[in-house]
Amino acid sequence: MIFEILNNDNVEDYIAYLKIAMSEEPDMMTADKVDEQGIKSRISDPFFNRTTSILAKENGKVVGRIEYHFYGCMQNGYRMAYVDWVYVLKAYRHKGIAQKLFVEFERDCVQNNINQYYLIRATNEEANRFYEHFEDVQLEETPFLRKYLKE
Repeated sequence: MIFEILNNDNVEDYIAYLKIAMSEEPDMMTADKVDEQGIKSRISDPFFNRTTSILAKENGKVVGRIEYHFYGCMQNGYRMAYVDWVYVLKAYRHKGIAQKLFVEFERDCVQNNINQYYLIRATNEEANRFYEHFEDVQLEETPFLRKYLKE
């Protein structure tokens, strides 16, 4: 298993992974289709360069990823990370890949002096089993506000 940061050199592998994920579990995806051109253009867009995707690759094929970004609070200097997405292809689950992605992510957090990270987690049975094995975490049911400004 190797881990790579999503970039121009591996974007085609990433797109192939997304196509498989979308065909297997379309209800788990945040889009209706894979926007290949959009993805390729976002790779070099400065706005999206603040988001990191770590790809888990096995035999040259992307089988999972974790996507996140860092941000901070100006008032108290607290440094945080938000995990946007974690997904492992169905055929590769229960092999420790998601845990290894979190290890890579946490390594980046430590290197960037991040105080805390969080995510909005899925609450299905499989996800609950996964997150219950984390050490030193709090699983909460926190209400949140969401407002779409543009679709």
